[in-house]
Amino acid sequence: MLRLGLSFFLVCSLIQAKGKPSFRAEPATENGVPVSPKVFYEKNPSALTAEIGVVILVGSSDDPVDKVGLSNIVGEMVLRGTKKKSRQKFQSELERMGGSLSAVVSHDMIQFSGGVIKENYKKFLVLLEETLLHPAFSEKDFQELKREILNDIAHVKNSNNRLGGLAARREIFKGTSLERPVIGSKSTVEKITLADVQRRYNNIFDRPKIVFAAAAPFPESEMNMEFSRIWRQFPDGNKPLKRQINLQIPDKPTLIVIDKPKTSTGSLFFAQAGISIQDPDRYTLSTGNFSFGGEPLVSRLFRIIRGELGWTYAIGSSYSSLGGLSNQKGIFSISSTPSVEFTSKTIFKTLEMWKSYQEDGLSGDELDLAKDSLINSYPFEFETAEKRVAKKLSSFIYDVPILSSEEFSQKIGDISNKKLKAALREKQKSDSWLIALVADKEVVVKDLEEFQKDIPKEQRLTVSKVYTPEELIN
Repeated sequence: MLRLGLSFFLVCSLIQAKGKPSFRAEPATENGVPVSPKVFYEKNPSALTAEIGVVILVGSSDDPVDKVGLSNIVGEMVLRGTKKKSRQKFQSELERMGGSLSAVVSHDMIQFSGGVIKENYKKFLVLLEETLLHPAFSEKDFQELKREILNDIAHVKNSNNRLGGLAARREIFKGTSLERPVIGSKSTVEKITLADVQRRYNNIFDRPKIVFAAAAPFPESEMNMEFSRIWRQFPDGNKPLKRQINLQIPDKPTLIVIDKPKTSTGSLFFAQAGISIQDPDRYTLSTGNFSFGGEPLVSRLFRIIRGELGWTYAIGSSYSSLGGLSNQKGIFSISSTPSVEFTSKTIFKTLEMWKSYQEDGLSGDELDLAKDSLINSYPFEFETAEKRVAKKLSSFIYDVPILSSEEFSQKIGDISNKKLKAALREKQKSDSWLIALVADKEVVVKDLEEFQKDIPKEQRLTVSKVYTPEELIN
């Protein structure tokens, strides 16, 4: 599926370069107004299916702060029946032709992805056209969807691994739409009305915000003609705005606790400012992170805190805590799941290892492992037509180039430990950590006091704020 290819690409996108893409698929214009759509295509003559994607270049970061989750609901509602077909009839027709269609919403886009056997691709496009242009927006379906979403949100409070990230977002993006996840929270979703959904749809489903992509066994001209026919039926509109939301990061390690009494295995989420997809140091930083904490089993964090010390079941670090890298500056995170008795030890050992990494970088063997692994795995990002068209699509959306294997090998090969340390000094901080811990608050306080008993009180790490799981999903 094309959607999977794009998702894979966004995860790997931090290893692209800044600069002018090798192609520009700008549409023809008249007086600056597009007269044809942006289409990204890969012909695959041997394919038995056609994989098709439609991207709306607006996401949850543009939701009203008190109604986060609106874009997510719009994406879901578009696929819940049309003016002429009920939801059940729409799904039955889709399945009968051997097709599938889904919506995925992120902070900066709504992506509709589907596939169908090649014999039925024109029927599929007619159905896609109908659902994109004439969604039913039924009150009954809307209320059912809200209940489903609210139930999903309610279940999050049982997931320790997700609660830490939610708490970090609340602090780092306070007062903005990124304060909550794409799906929203109980309070924001409850406020959304069907009129809000209809209004949002009318405001964002227009020509300048729509991009098409496909991998199929048909001539490109044929696919362009089909997409143009659909695109011309959308209204005129304005180009999507690119917005940057500033991160609010503490100057020193700051601990917040999500209180879950009698929790035996906690969840730690360290967060500080990360990078955007255009950051010129993203090659260097991603290569370093591969061996520091990014790659399971072989990374330094895993080998020492998980393997040698046995304090946590899992541990790793990432520049993609908000999803794939994008125009929005993201979060760099370190997450782990220590047992209660090892929580304080894990916190301070993680801080110690981070400072060592920032000051000294990687050993020669660690750097060589990261470089070899990234270079040798890069060709697999182009192995299918779906992956190749996904790269073209994301390259356009984020204005980053697609490197050949030779260019990529040269870029990664030029990274030295000196460059890594310089990038870490410029882009990362030694002490600016927000630490979200899901655990029993009373146990945490006692454990911290005992662990830091030989440290002056004014230098101790203490609990600065306490959340309940219910607060984080509300």
